[in-house]
Amino acid sequence: MKKLISSMLTASLLLSAMPVIPSAAAENEMADSGINYTESVETIQNPGAGYTNTVWAVCKPGSTPVYSPTGSLVLFFIDIGAFSSGMNGTTDADGNYTEGKDYDLDETFFNSWRRTFDNCRKNGCMIAVRFRYDANGKDDPEPADFNQVLAHIKQIKESRILSDNADILAYVESGFVGKWGEQHGGKYTSVDYKVKLLQAMLNAVPKPVPVTVRTPDTFAQLMGLKRSDLADEQYYKKYDFSGRDEVVDPFPCILDLDRVGLYDDGYMGSDSDLGTYADREKETEWLSRVTHHTYFGGEFSGNIDYAKQFDTYLPENAIPEMYKTRLSYINSNIFQLYKDYTFGSEYDVEGIDNSAYYGQTVFQFIRDHLGYRFVVRKAENTAKALQGGDLRMNFSLENTGFGEVVFPTTQSVILEKDGVIYSTNVRFKNDTEWDTERHIDNDISIKLPDNIATGDWNIYLRITPQVQTGTNFYCTPPLYPKYGIRFANKGVWDPQLGANRMGTVKIEKSDKHGTDNDMYQKNIILGIQSGVAPGTLDGVTIADGTMSNPREWKEDNIIKSAEGQSMSLKADDNAIYVMGKMSDAAAAPVYNLEVYSGGERYWLYYADNGFIYFNHDSYAGCQCKWKDGMVEFRVPFEVMGLKPGTPVDSVRLFLQDSANDWKLLGDMTAKNVEIPAAITTYTAYHDLRIKDSDSLFLYVMTGRSDLSFRWYHDGEPIEGATAQKYIRDAPDSTSVGKYSVKVTTPEGISSMMDIANLLEVVSASPQSSELRGDTNCDGIVELADAILIMQAISNPDKYGDNGSDPHHLKAQGRINGDVAGSKDGLTVNDALEIQKKLLGLIEDFED
Repeated sequence: MKKLISSMLTASLLLSAMPVIPSAAAENEMADSGINYTESVETIQNPGAGYTNTVWAVCKPGSTPVYSPTGSLVLFFIDIGAFSSGMNGTTDADGNYTEGKDYDLDETFFNSWRRTFDNCRKNGCMIAVRFRYDANGKDDPEPADFNQVLAHIKQIKESRILSDNADILAYVESGFVGKWGEQHGGKYTSVDYKVKLLQAMLNAVPKPVPVTVRTPDTFAQLMGLKRSDLADEQYYKKYDFSGRDEVVDPFPCILDLDRVGLYDDGYMGSDSDLGTYADREKETEWLSRVTHHTYFGGEFSGNIDYAKQFDTYLPENAIPEMYKTRLSYINSNIFQLYKDYTFGSEYDVEGIDNSAYYGQTVFQFIRDHLGYRFVVRKAENTAKALQGGDLRMNFSLENTGFGEVVFPTTQSVILEKDGVIYSTNVRFKNDTEWDTERHIDNDISIKLPDNIATGDWNIYLRITPQVQTGTNFYCTPPLYPKYGIRFANKGVWDPQLGANRMGTVKIEKSDKHGTDNDMYQKNIILGIQSGVAPGTLDGVTIADGTMSNPREWKEDNIIKSAEGQSMSLKADDNAIYVMGKMSDAAAAPVYNLEVYSGGERYWLYYADNGFIYFNHDSYAGCQCKWKDGMVEFRVPFEVMGLKPGTPVDSVRLFLQDSANDWKLLGDMTAKNVEIPAAITTYTAYHDLRIKDSDSLFLYVMTGRSDLSFRWYHDGEPIEGATAQKYIRDAPDSTSVGKYSVKVTTPEGISSMMDIANLLEVVSASPQSSELRGDTNCDGIVELADAILIMQAISNPDKYGDNGSDPHHLKAQGRINGDVAGSKDGLTVNDALEIQKKLLGLIEDFED
């Protein structure tokens, strides 16, 4: 399922991929990226893998807390025992338990979890969940009737708290029954019950999100197999893991068998992982077959002395098995004894270069290799290119991690210069299976915009989980940079872009002034981004304790400085940001932010041990990170009752060392401070040229839906132009000039922003062209002609002969575009033939 999903185009893409056509010989010299190709030994927490930040959530009728955790993967153990008669009853002095009453989950429960998951999205967390009736090891904690368990699962499905958050939901542990939701010691923990539970969960959890089971026998029985047959080669030939077509009553769903993984809460605790496995060799072989598509993880058994009676835990046995089973996550409790082992060549696994970790502890090696871990081993790119020319990237990645990327991904190439960003989605050479390979080689050619600014542009590669709202800079504001996959090379990561720097290209001025303002991957048509504008993230502040880019904090943000220390303040549409440069001498730092506003004192602090204190109700959405004497706070407006453009009495930032009698190491207070009023936009000012047969389309991207707009041309208001987008049909020479937009909030805060400089309106050829290959009849054979063919085939209602789009296929264009075969009508082959001619692979079309 995952591989099918990952090969599909995102909602913003219009066309299916065409076969790759080899490029003609590159004209420009290739240059090495200059980055370090040796794997770093830095701990990297990537989306959906690694240590889980575990939240033990206790929910009761009428009372479910709202959480705002941080961490790239947060596992929620959601205790709903208070809704179960097996837990909410009474126990007398002799220990006799009297059952209570079963309840449906209430609206408070669902509302609170919607808010919690929304906080996770804001904080950049991917999430996982386990619903359970017990958190203390009580026998038989479930409701009186199994149908009530199924009713709770049905409520969860119908509430859509999972499906509405599928974009950040990594996996769901099937849980519910037995002690701790580990499916033993309960009323409904027989294999028959666990199979019914798994069926219900597969029905309730949105595809393609994996559902994991506690022991392999659940999966075996679901498949109608003996547990001992799980490693049988014939089984894998019989079942291709694309799903079964039969309906399994009483759950009308297609079972996605490749979604089923394993959560192992007795990991390395014995030779059977405390009863997880009946036959470790066979059942880890089963995991090796299925974990391309799903999750395997859990927690190390806490009883090290017992575990040491077996040899399973020894590094020479454990590490190869971690690779075999693709261990993706652990609940932060790796055996401490691994710190006594030094990683060396004796622990190497064939085909993977882990030499960078020679001399490190085995603990560190395991910690850093949970899930996937990509290392750039080679990267080169075109050294110089003309505007509108080609940028070629050739790079090799190695995955040294235990696991693979389970979730569907989107790949993008980003060009950045002085905060201006061009981005395009790309597909890797082996698109549907790239993330299951240990060694990934790619050669990508990008067509540059005709009017991109000259100069040195940084090249980035961005890999992100596919999200429901899109990841294209030009479709929606880029709200998800923190979800990017970070490579394990020093100095390549850009936290603001959520991307990895792969090199630099020098773009030089071209004598040819084209009108193609798009950037896209050549040879593989991903879709149309007509009229696309470059973006910018200069209005985005990342509270990560570092300068995310050279423009993130400026001198005019400083509100207090003294004795080599400084405090800065800024804001966006949703929050204030406070940055301090202070001492880095604290052994156990505690960073405090104190604000006096409207007669109220707000005090928020973050301690080195993870403790967070706030003297009001909720600090949801707050963040605080520090590194090397720099600290950054993010505080949503509502947390401290603040508003943009309003004054506060004082802002104080101070640092204490809790390991040294709470000694004060830094203290700054700024009085009578005005909260900055800012409107965050994501459209960068840019040059463009267009044809008079096209429409001028301009758009200002923002993160808000309550703004008003007024467009200007060369400083003069444009009549009637009061929408977020501005369109002018049939542009002419009077359209040339500078376009700006004034954006205003409901509170009356305004900002004037320059959007585009239209350099020229080029006269297109008459629409009567009979040039072969000229599908759009503009007198030129270009990539747009191949694209129109694909559009007309894939969406005839919009782009066919009588389509609704003004640039739909015309009768003459259908004749012109029929260049392949024996004039058999427009097909994909005609689009391919046009591409071949443009690439110089054929001299002319056949008669």
